[in-house]
Amino acid sequence: MKSRNVIAVLCLSALILAGCGLQKMVKRYPEVSITLDNPDLENKGGKVDYTIKGSIPAKYMKKKAVMTIQPTVKSADGEVIATLEPITLVGEKAKATGTTIPYKTGGSFTKSGSFEYNDAQQDGEIIAATKAALGKKSQNLTPDKKLGEGVSNSSSLADITPRLGNNDGKNKGTFFLFANHDYKAEYESENAVIYFEVNSSAMNWNMKLNKSNEAKQAIKNLVAFLNQGGNIEKVIISGWASPEGEESNNQGLSERRFDQGKKWFNEQYNKYIKQYCKDNKIKEKDFQKPELVFENNAKGEDWDGFEAAVEKSNIPEKNKILNVVRSQKSNEAREQKIREMTDIYNEIADNILPPLRRAEISLVYNKNKYNDEEIVRLVKANPSELSLNERLYAAALAQSNATKADIYSDIINESKYENDWRAYNNLAALRLNDYYTTGKQSYIEEANNLLMKAAAISPDNGIILNNQAIAAFFAGNVVEAKELFKKSHNASVEPVDQSYNNGMLKILDGDFDGANQALSNTDCDYNTALAQMLKKNYSAAKATLECITNPDAKVAYLKAVLAARTADEINIYKNLGIAIEKDSKYKNKAKRDAEFKKYRKTAEFQNLVK
Repeated sequence: MKSRNVIAVLCLSALILAGCGLQKMVKRYPEVSITLDNPDLENKGGKVDYTIKGSIPAKYMKKKAVMTIQPTVKSADGEVIATLEPITLVGEKAKATGTTIPYKTGGSFTKSGSFEYNDAQQDGEIIAATKAALGKKSQNLTPDKKLGEGVSNSSSLADITPRLGNNDGKNKGTFFLFANHDYKAEYESENAVIYFEVNSSAMNWNMKLNKSNEAKQAIKNLVAFLNQGGNIEKVIISGWASPEGEESNNQGLSERRFDQGKKWFNEQYNKYIKQYCKDNKIKEKDFQKPELVFENNAKGEDWDGFEAAVEKSNIPEKNKILNVVRSQKSNEAREQKIREMTDIYNEIADNILPPLRRAEISLVYNKNKYNDEEIVRLVKANPSELSLNERLYAAALAQSNATKADIYSDIINESKYENDWRAYNNLAALRLNDYYTTGKQSYIEEANNLLMKAAAISPDNGIILNNQAIAAFFAGNVVEAKELFKKSHNASVEPVDQSYNNGMLKILDGDFDGANQALSNTDCDYNTALAQMLKKNYSAAKATLECITNPDAKVAYLKAVLAARTADEINIYKNLGIAIEKDSKYKNKAKRDAEFKKYRKTAEFQNLVK
């Protein structure tokens, strides 16, 4: 009986001592440190990585005690929205499993992990609640410790702003891609030269150079070329002077020679029109004369021609002549040297200079049946007159997307073109653009159907795959979009460089190193700046943002975020104000954005978001 009483007394004493030890832990709990290694948590591809560190003071952790720390993320309303993995700390003689903390010296602990991100975490809090147990007694340790505030979601600022474009390798960004129209304008030209006497712009067909067989045949060929009819693309007329006279006089001389060349050509052209009307029984007054495009050039002194002629000549001292001319510092000095040389070298006066006094006439024809204006007219009035490539080219020339869509629809509705993928793809690109600008679901459904038809005709086509990737992205299928962009990049037909789109997706994935690498060749670009900021390369991000032309609201907002990260308070409010002024949605966004957590209570911030 006596032994039972002893046992009972010992147990009671143990409980009293345990309770006493536990109360000491409760009382000294404020001395316990629990912190986030990096209080600025951020979403990386849907995951939030964290590291919790802590230290326990000496003579705090009772040898048989167990502490359980439960970190949670709470919303602004106090609701638990994420429960992190608990941390267990144990005394030296405790039976539980965890990080051992010596009583005498105290100790430290580290716990890393991750949790799923959701938007409610942006303006929430990260809290650590702790319970201590010693023997059969346990007690919550208060107050809960606040580890951090909010989770940044700036990676979600990655922006897909597609534009309509071609797969020409010049475009940097995200594009609804058109297929190539494969229309190519082909040109041919005929050239003739009219020569003039020294210091003269008067036409003289009896001049030796104009009477040469070569010159007469060139004139004859140009006139014959003109009389063939066809599409005159342009007429290039150039007036030249030889370089031995005064420069100011030679410039005026070349202009007058140009005028004479143009006058002669217009006379020939009017003769052609007159004969054309006669042959086709049309009254000249009723004939709509085509408007010619002249490329007018009054070239002045022909120094290049002079040097080229000397180099080709048989003058023994030609290198000496060229060195003398080239060594002069002014045109006036060069002209004087040439005048002096004409007294020494007869060949300069007789053979080098005369051919430089001229008017050159070049008649450029478009070998295609129709010029651009006629193609644009015919695609509406009589499209059957045009080839498929010409019709696709007409769509490329069209100013409005509605006109482009009509042309592509007409092509698709003709059975003879059912095995050509281009009109299907191009109309799909327009419909994707319509969806992007209006949000109307029927557009993306139509686009997907058209792209399926295009892909059936041309499998593994990079342009089609690019457009399908954007459609998948719009539908929220980011994983599918990523795979389609990859296929587009490696396609066997029309491969598309997808570095930019891959970089944008890597931002969303939280792969900031990969994003910076993929976007390294893109300057003055929003997503490039975002990737640089997320990599904490703040100086590069600032420089990239500053060189963006016509910055919009999203650029201003990113500037404000960058300013917050670099403690540049003035530019936070300045740029946030610009962003909100340009797009009011940024007011509510800024209210919750963890990037501004240090500034939420300032009067300036409150005034902007109220």
